Amino acid sequence: MKRKMLLTLALFMMTFFRALFADEQTPFSLALQTDFAYYPKSDCITGESHFAPITSPYKSVEFRTVLNASYKVGTPLGDHWLLKDANLLFTGGLELSPVSVRPMVSIGFTPLPFLVLKTGASLGWGWNYLGIEGLCQLNKDTMEYEHLSTFSHPYYDVWASATLQFDTGAVISGDWSHLVMLATFSSAYSGIAGLDDEGIFEWQCTKNKACGLSYELQTILAYQMPLALRLAGVMYKMNGYYYGDVYGEYDKSFNGTFKEISISPLLQFSLGKSDSLFCLFDFSSRRSFDKEFESEGESLLLNNTGREWYFKRIALSWSHRFM
Repeated sequence: MKRKMLLTLALFMMTFFRALFADEQTPFSLALQTDFAYYPKSDCITGESHFAPITSPYKSVEFRTVLNASYKVGTPLGDHWLLKDANLLFTGGLELSPVSVRPMVSIGFTPLPFLVLKTGASLGWGWNYLGIEGLCQLNKDTMEYEHLSTFSHPYYDVWASATLQFDTGAVISGDWSHLVMLATFSSAYSGIAGLDDEGIFEWQCTKNKACGLSYELQTILAYQMPLALRLAGVMYKMNGYYYGDVYGEYDKSFNGTFKEISISPLLQFSLGKSDSLFCLFDFSSRRSFDKEFESEGESLLLNNTGREWYFKRIALSWSHRFM
């Protein structure tokens, strides 16, 4: 497991489409989401911007499951059709992976049908076993990652987001008139308790993470159909840190404000009234360097020379709604 599965997409996408297209008879909802991802191997290539081909069919897999419970409170702001359905959504969740457990809470406010404002936080504990690393710190003398104590160094994050969403089916009648457009911008502050301000860490098998303020822009354009294939579209995502100095002495060469970009075709299948399957084919980008390296820690010492595109993963997310 090398990357955290669908960091913002998994929880948000399934919640969004249920809220947008489903008829809800109760303010309570309970849902289970299970994510799986398969990663082929693409060796890094030195030089300026380029594409790195797949060099081996297998690199790693990852898995996680999340149980979410939500309660919706109507907060109408007026009698106008744009204001009468305003609501607050309180959500609590528990994420479990082979190397971590993480409780999460969030509050969402929908003042208008096309605008969703959210804020939330989480606190997680990771562990390491059988060579799988869920919680580590970079030793800056050896540039190798060393295990951290599970309970002494919890992971934490606090975030806020704003989403604009629109479905052409709201203004054009018909089962085949649904073109869904969505754009979300979020900011988050995350880190590991007990590390210094310039500490570099590994969380859920993702290395070279820094304590600091990050952002993410995510846009989705999808077509909804009255078929088993519910949605087909494409997702664009860009994320990075606001300030490169979160990497301290490595900022100048490593390029701490580097923007990771991904462009991913996506599909969503309806498996009945309570189940759906989401599929993502992720073409992403990462830093390209002037020299080869053996470990990810060593890459912090190299010069970022461009952007390397590669096929990152095939991701599946199954969601079951209990109520």
